[in-house]
Amino acid sequence: MLHNPKILIITYYWPPAGGISVRRWLALSNEMVGLEAEVHVLTLEENSAEYHSTDQRLLDEVDGRIHLHRISAWNPFRLTKQLFKKHIPPQGFSAQKEGQSAANLLTRLRSNVFIPDPRKTWNHRAVRKAVEIIDAHEIQAIITTSPPHSVQLIGREVMKKRRVRWIADFRDPWTDIFYYHQLGHSALSKFIDSKLERDVLIHANALTTVSWGFKELFHSKVPSRSAEDIHVIPNGIDQAIVAWKPASSAAAFRMVYTGMLTDLYEIEPFLRAIQEHNNASGTRTIQFDFYGSIPTGYQHDLEQEFSFMHFHGNRPMDEIPAIQEAADGLFLVGPKDYNRGHIPGKLFEYLRASRPLFYLGDTASDVGRILDETRSGVVFDRRESNQFQDLIQGLIAHELSEDELRQRNEALAHYLRSSQAAAFLKIIGDFDSE
Repeated sequence: MLHNPKILIITYYWPPAGGISVRRWLALSNEMVGLEAEVHVLTLEENSAEYHSTDQRLLDEVDGRIHLHRISAWNPFRLTKQLFKKHIPPQGFSAQKEGQSAANLLTRLRSNVFIPDPRKTWNHRAVRKAVEIIDAHEIQAIITTSPPHSVQLIGREVMKKRRVRWIADFRDPWTDIFYYHQLGHSALSKFIDSKLERDVLIHANALTTVSWGFKELFHSKVPSRSAEDIHVIPNGIDQAIVAWKPASSAAAFRMVYTGMLTDLYEIEPFLRAIQEHNNASGTRTIQFDFYGSIPTGYQHDLEQEFSFMHFHGNRPMDEIPAIQEAADGLFLVGPKDYNRGHIPGKLFEYLRASRPLFYLGDTASDVGRILDETRSGVVFDRRESNQFQDLIQGLIAHELSEDELRQRNEALAHYLRSSQAAAFLKIIGDFDSE
């Protein structure tokens, strides 16, 4: 492994950007400098970027040893907001609604003019600045992380100009993201987008991604490439793991869900199993506490049908860990149509809280793989709802043995950010032995 490697991380999302998009590389960068790497980060000035959310407090979490380089660039979202105002599709043009012609027009512009995405407008300056940083600081490796996938094109151009090693990190699929078919691509724009994706997958020295399902997906696009060049480093656990504790002896078992909920998640079969469980004589009843955002109409429907559900609204982020830790069990779900490699970032929050997990999804999913490996919960397969009641009763009654706790702690250690940062440094170090 290289001693004190010099690394340049190129990322669109960096504090004060908020949300899951920034957590991975904020945490990994902090851990890398703790492992004596020299870390440089290239990103945008805040007023040049377009973030889904901001969190100014995250600026205080950036390790002072990180060398931060910001550049300015044209932000196309400013113009579209001025011209179309209320018609901007949510999540950076990634969705469209029936009957909204202005939104549909923007979506098509996004897919046919800005390929692969509208956030590419900083690429030219980013390439020039990256080369400058590489020359000034003798950088040995660069890491580009996406989405937005246009960031990967920065890495490709830098590789043409300087002899450095390049890791392309994918937090999501590119042309296989679940909403891609909604983006209104023409046959030509699809072809160009797929060609850009394949070019990156071929030429990066190594690829990293957040799940085994995504690894299989990317490898299927470049089957001639060794699967050993594609590394799975999931999103991870940011804080110290809470010690496992037995469930409380209260009359009701408190199941908690924190986050966002819509009818697209289709959790009703699971809730009906809880209802049947509560109606059975001689069982410990379940109370379902929800903290987060939910459409008003959908909340009303759930309250009418399921009296055991209690809605507490959004809570400040700094209150969420304590809410999760105080639960008897934690509920996790994702939309039905996600790739089996989709792993909600919330899974790692829940693993840190050390409470039993009830996951509504697919037994063959990567979430199921992690739950089984870490002995942290059970998958409620949507196709086998007739088994839900037995699974609920079994998980409520189950207590981990000392041997299971030891195996759990050993497995969870691999998902700590410190372990993941070491894994990235090993990939970089292995370049030197090639």
